[in-house]
Amino acid sequence: MTDHSVSCPAARATKNHRTTMSKMWQTQQWKKDVAAFIAGKSCEWCGSGKELLAHHPYQNVKDGAYSDLYLSGCIVLCNKCHFMYHRRHKRICPVCKDGWRHLDTEMCYECHLRAHPGLSEEIAARKESRAAEDRQYRKARNTKLRAIKKKHPCKFHRIGGRCGKSMIGIRCPFAPTKAARNCHGGFEVKKGMVKV
Repeated sequence: MTDHSVSCPAARATKNHRTTMSKMWQTQQWKKDVAAFIAGKSCEWCGSGKELLAHHPYQNVKDGAYSDLYLSGCIVLCNKCHFMYHRRHKRICPVCKDGWRHLDTEMCYECHLRAHPGLSEEIAARKESRAAEDRQYRKARNTKLRAIKKKHPCKFHRIGGRCGKSMIGIRCPFAPTKAARNCHGGFEVKKGMVKV
């Protein structure tokens, strides 16, 4: 083996398999046989008649399984269905013939919701409860930040903890009890607070 770019044995086997099969599928004989096979047919999954090709329904085959160039066991698919199957692991929904479903499911998501009417309300309720929890968390966080701002003696200490006197807008490095004593960047006392 001369190519050292792939070191995993399984990856090497996959690469060699793809190289062998791609060489075979580029021959004129194969292209002629495929053209004769798809003539007058349409996609078996979506019914489209554009950009058809022959698809082997098995994802993993041994080397040389199709070396005789016969199309036994093949089905006719359009380019879109073939791409979705191999690259997105999806197939056309058998119920609505419009959506896409994962290979391990029976129907697409929309058809699944139509088949189970209570499920959409349950999902909406879960989403609403999650949004309420988020609102409650943000409210508690903002209350805490406002209390910190109120407690801090410098009026340039903002809600987010950034110091208004800083040139680069960094956080105020001083605690509320030490800010007046340690800040040399133009400390200004808030109204109603005593500078310690």
